[in-house]
Amino acid sequence: MEGKNVGRLGPGAFLALIVVLAAFPPMSTDMYLPALPVMVDELGTTEAVMNMTLYGFMFSMAVSILILGPVSDKFGRKKVLVCALAEYCITTLLCSAAQSVGVLIALRVLQAVGSGAAMTVSTAYVKDVYSGALRVRMLNVVAVIGVLGPLLAPIVGAGLISVWGWRSTFVAPVFVGIAAFIMVLMTDETLPPSERVEGGVRQMLRGMKELCGNRAFVVFTVMTTIFNLPFMGYLSVSSYIYEDMFGMSEAAYSLLLGFTLIMGTVFMTVINKLTGSVVNRRMLKFYLALGTVSAVAMLLVGNREWYFFLVAFIICVTVGTAIRPWGMGILMASHPGDSGAVSSLMNFIFFMIGCTGMVLSTLPWPDYAIGIGVLIAAADIAYAVLWMAFRKRLGDLAALDSTPSGRNAGRE
Repeated sequence: MEGKNVGRLGPGAFLALIVVLAAFPPMSTDMYLPALPVMVDELGTTEAVMNMTLYGFMFSMAVSILILGPVSDKFGRKKVLVCALAEYCITTLLCSAAQSVGVLIALRVLQAVGSGAAMTVSTAYVKDVYSGALRVRMLNVVAVIGVLGPLLAPIVGAGLISVWGWRSTFVAPVFVGIAAFIMVLMTDETLPPSERVEGGVRQMLRGMKELCGNRAFVVFTVMTTIFNLPFMGYLSVSSYIYEDMFGMSEAAYSLLLGFTLIMGTVFMTVINKLTGSVVNRRMLKFYLALGTVSAVAMLLVGNREWYFFLVAFIICVTVGTAIRPWGMGILMASHPGDSGAVSSLMNFIFFMIGCTGMVLSTLPWPDYAIGIGVLIAAADIAYAVLWMAFRKRLGDLAALDSTPSGRNAGRE
């Protein structure tokens, strides 16, 4: 493996560090999902209040991603990451000892800062150290962690909970954080002074402000991240649906959650293979159609049996899993000089939409499955409205009128 010298860590260990850092968000959020019903009872609260530990974390992480990326561009990766990992380990350990849901919510908000820094710097490390085709492969590794993390974390969490209880799902990440902290201390700074942002963080934020003023960019970003609304809502209430509503065990729930993500990823791969020569703009109709199928199925039969709910939501996961990297590729190809800002803003919008989904999922629906169906339908309708606006007045993203392989094609 080739790349810049990164200090006392060898190439393999440095790759392991990148993988660990990329896993912080799912490790911090998905590992304790199977225990949510138990935590509600033990801490004497309600499902809606308990879910504030999820969307409070998500909101804080979104903001930290937006801020700490530019900060690390100015001051270097190592200083930011060392401080963030120390903060993460302390707040995570305190989460394990929380005796009230209010304290747990506050600690989760603080914990998210360190998690957001880990996620941001993992991508920055790839850009700093690798180049060319190797950089692309390393970015793909980080992307795979984004899929495998939510798949494996609930399974690991269910195992920990069955032996040591829900508090162990906060103790275990502390050891991971300590290991990452030691590894970071063994690395050299990967961003030399000559490559740091001139003019400070304010200049970087000014560049983001300019992107936000591009209506085509903003509308298309929301379109391609809107299905995170029902997905994160699902993560918030899926344990209540499978365990309380359908009477399943924590272990069965974690396996079904993993199966959902696996199938969504498999279908995403199939879609990419089958549509590799299709003009990007034409894919917008396809994603809208899949979203509609998922919404109708969930609203009609999603609350009848667990397998109806499972199939209906797998379709939604397929849309969300396929459309986000597809959209980011188009945005980066359309703004080649702003890939860092594009990535930061798209991730910020992605997590903010997810945070909204977590809040909405706990409203007093007739049942949570109906609530998820409404969120899927809302995402689908929003997507359709934004698409119509995009086609009429804002369709000026150059990469939309080409195939993924880069061949030019005309508009629809």
